[in-house]
Amino acid sequence: MANQFTEFLVFPNAPAPRTLSESIRLVSNASAGFCKSWLKKDIPDALATSEEAFGLLDHIQNEILRHRDRLAKLPSWQGSPLQVALQTQVGDLIDPASETDMKAFQAQAIGSGSMPVGATIKELRLVDALNKLKHRSSNTVNFTVSSNAQHTLFFFTLAGMGHPDTISSFDVENFCRACKTAVVAV
Repeated sequence: MANQFTEFLVFPNAPAPRTLSESIRLVSNASAGFCKSWLKKDIPDALATSEEAFGLLDHIQNEILRHRDRLAKLPSWQGSPLQVALQTQVGDLIDPASETDMKAFQAQAIGSGSMPVGATIKELRLVDALNKLKHRSSNTVNFTVSSNAQHTLFFFTLAGMGHPDTISSFDVENFCRACKTAVVAV
């Protein structure tokens, strides 16, 4: 699977956004812009938007997980608003992803991402989505854009630190809504 056009949502020289809320808003806007460009077949614009948005996603996951790590040390963590927000279902997860799942995922055409047929799908919680995004394999990312501009991101995460290979997916707008709730809880 070529990595072209799949880096939706690492813009190396861009300044980091000042706030998490701003970053989430910008990802949502980037998703809409990406969908518009993709549907119009303006591939250079879609690629540029994708690179910018992935930089924002990296910022979001780093900051929310940093807050989680800080607050999880407090006695009031269990049942706290952030701990509850991080348990929100945002998508689907194949965990563990078999070699067959991986090959099927890699064989998908760009823009035609899906969960491999026959795989056991589990719930992807926000906390897991953030961790999987952090450790995603940058050359195994895919997406779908529906005619009504619903944007779903699919990505592979390599095994590491005792965890198996996984494939994750989420609707970008649902992910952004869950992140907004987490930010309010911080």
